[in-house]
Amino acid sequence: MEKSKIKVYIADDHNVVRKGMMRLLGTFERVAEVKEASNGSELLKLMESSVPDAVIVDVEMPIMGGVEVSKQILDHFPAVKILVLTMHTEGVFINKLMDIGVHGFLSKSAEVEEVEKALYSVIDRDFYKNEIVNKAIAKSIYNRPEAKHSKLTSREIEILLLICQEYAPSEISERLSISEKTFFNHRGNIVIKTGARNNIGLYKYAIQRGYFSG
Repeated sequence: MEKSKIKVYIADDHNVVRKGMMRLLGTFERVAEVKEASNGSELLKLMESSVPDAVIVDVEMPIMGGVEVSKQILDHFPAVKILVLTMHTEGVFINKLMDIGVHGFLSKSAEVEEVEKALYSVIDRDFYKNEIVNKAIAKSIYNRPEAKHSKLTSREIEILLLICQEYAPSEISERLSISEKTFFNHRGNIVIKTGARNNIGLYKYAIQRGYFSG
């Protein structure tokens, strides 16, 4: 089945980086449209007239940086996927952004193939996991909060593990012989029980609680 075309916006205050990323995104087969902004405020203005499928945002920008614009997008445009472009890999910083609800991270030194893989992953699977994410979660295991949620059922654990293995909803539904509607009902219950905001939150939860090894 042919994958849907994607509209992507890039926000970065460095003109050379932004233009380079725009040219790169334009070469990806599934990307139909690319727009640019030099800061978070400009990005939000673009989104008022036309909402993209995904945004790639630099963390450090004038006027409104990546953290604040990510919060705004998740509050007002929850269907938009967010990839954060960063040189910061400190565990506390990455975990904070994951807890906000960001869908994935890319190093500014990422290879072209990883940029394309990450973009498609957040669109198709709701999150992108890489070494940045895994290292941050590993550091957070020792400081995880006490559990205050309901116990997951065996079916919910089964679905959680398949999500962590990066199966798409249609693939999980097929493997378990259930409808996609049933899958999303189960996923909704898992999200409520775990307090996660999206699949990267579920991935973090699964590792912290020992369901998945990463």
